[in-house]
Amino acid sequence: LDQTPLYAEVGGQVGDRGLLHVPGHDRTEVGELRVIDTQRRGAVFVHRAVLVEGRAPEPGEAVRISVDADRRKLIQGHHTVTHLLHWALHEVVSRDASQKGSYVGPDKLTFDFSSAPLTPEQKHNVEKLVNEKIAENASVSWTEIPFAEAKQRKDIIQFFGEKYGEIVRVVQIGGEPKELNGYSMELCGGTHVRTTGEIESFRIVREEAIAAGVRRIEAVSGDAARRWAKEEAGRQQEKFQMLARKKSDLAELPVFEEDAETRAMLDKIDLRAAHLEKLEADVREWEKKGAKASEAQLKSRAAEIAKELAAIHAAKGNVVAEVKDADAKLLQAVGDVLKSKIKGPIFLAGAANGRVALLAVVPREFSSKFQANKLIQEIAPIVGGKGGGRPESAQGSGSDVGKIDRALAEAERLITAVRL
Repeated sequence: LDQTPLYAEVGGQVGDRGLLHVPGHDRTEVGELRVIDTQRRGAVFVHRAVLVEGRAPEPGEAVRISVDADRRKLIQGHHTVTHLLHWALHEVVSRDASQKGSYVGPDKLTFDFSSAPLTPEQKHNVEKLVNEKIAENASVSWTEIPFAEAKQRKDIIQFFGEKYGEIVRVVQIGGEPKELNGYSMELCGGTHVRTTGEIESFRIVREEAIAAGVRRIEAVSGDAARRWAKEEAGRQQEKFQMLARKKSDLAELPVFEEDAETRAMLDKIDLRAAHLEKLEADVREWEKKGAKASEAQLKSRAAEIAKELAAIHAAKGNVVAEVKDADAKLLQAVGDVLKSKIKGPIFLAGAANGRVALLAVVPREFSSKFQANKLIQEIAPIVGGKGGGRPESAQGSGSDVGKIDRALAEAERLITAVRL
């Protein structure tokens, strides 16, 4: 089209969507198309559209276009708050935090800038400052001036590498409308709100590196922030349920409910996040205590088993035995205690949860005769498994619990034969 009320994608802001109507000669509509994207190619505006009904327009035919106003509102809120974010980064982080790219859509905004990683305090302060400026409900205005004049103003942000015409548009936040005395002023051709209060609220949802020395902030505002809050509440609930599966007596999360005020919804998300953080710490501490108790119980049981085995096999000087209901961890603990009581080779087998565990321990003085890893490699196939390790200590596993006696008999034969 030669002209359009739809914004064509440029400068990071996505193109508008809307409806394209084809009027007939008697003023009845003969076609309707849904515009899904708007681009600019030189002096021509390209509308990617899907035919809804009737026919498409013919070359030279006049058409009527309507903008998707709800979508435009989300986009322009995100665009104005991008300017506020840029300003806040200069105030909180550094004047050298220069823009490297952006995306401004109805769903979110992303802002790429040169900087070291932000600290949690910096991220909090940037978000806080932007929300304070939103609450002030300052005016947002724009005016056109010669580019030569804009170049002389260090308080008007312009982007090196951009191609500007002789006349440029300055978007100003704060100050007297169109007087070029705002706290935020940038050369910009995008759509914007009329006052910062229309943005409602602002939330940084992610800050990450995208290249060496370049960070990206992803953020939401307005209705997009409301949607994010509801989605985040769902993610928080899933996280809580995961913790509750570990420890059932956790204090419930504060209830999340949709509120007329977006800020109230975001505050509830923060409250739930703090509660979750405490619950995670509690579960970690509980797991740590449980692990210590289990470890103590394991060591106590291993010591008892080792004592019994040492008494039975002391005269023989080596141990080949089954440890009932033992997994690899218990066998290792028994072996660790037993090797200080028995001077010869040790071979232990056990079964737990349908799996066979094997352990071989060979003192260094026997290493010239045979090795623990070779012993395991020879015996593990008997129980349908495999294993390995070092000459002094090796482990194996298998799935055939019914062959444990045969495995023990073979271990006894191998150890006895070598010692003879």
